[in-house]
Amino acid sequence: MRGESLYVSKRGSFTFVLGLFASAVFRRINRLRDSHRSPPARLRVTSHKRPDARPVAVRRLRAGDDRRGFRALLAQLTEVGEGDFKRRFRAIQDGPEYVYVIESESGDRVVASGTLVIERKFTRGCGKCGHIEDVVVDSKERGKDLGRVMIEALTKAAEVCGCYKVILDCSEENAGFYERCGYSRKEIQMAKYFV
Repeated sequence: MRGESLYVSKRGSFTFVLGLFASAVFRRINRLRDSHRSPPARLRVTSHKRPDARPVAVRRLRAGDDRRGFRALLAQLTEVGEGDFKRRFRAIQDGPEYVYVIESESGDRVVASGTLVIERKFTRGCGKCGHIEDVVVDSKERGKDLGRVMIEALTKAAEVCGCYKVILDCSEENAGFYERCGYSRKEIQMAKYFV
């Protein structure tokens, strides 16, 4: 490669840099415009089953939560596998998926989790629809109102970020629980799986 050089015109370089700068500015403007409408990092929800009536802290997933039993918790809900947690965590940092967790009383492990997915629509004035997914409470912690707390937190997060509705799918045996959380039956879910 000695003696060879890469030629880039001054005009081309300037246009390229200007394009990069403009792109960064527009991304920043969009983030600022939507920032007041992004789901909160933490929520506090009162549990009806806590004798001290202290609110339960519900927070967004952190990178260290994998070591604190996050995937083991999800395995109580569905098949999890050995995917790259760190890469997925980085990919969802800015949404549209927002994973929330509840820690144990001692704070050493994750005992409940749920995901809010924000769908940006063209309908409803380019509104947003929230989808609640993957709600699970550790089998040792069930009966402590954490499921209701998680649903209430995810519902509030959807409302805060400007969703006009929030929906979820559930099994027939869990329908009563979600009705007690303020949800009602609407339409029918259809699915097609690709194996």
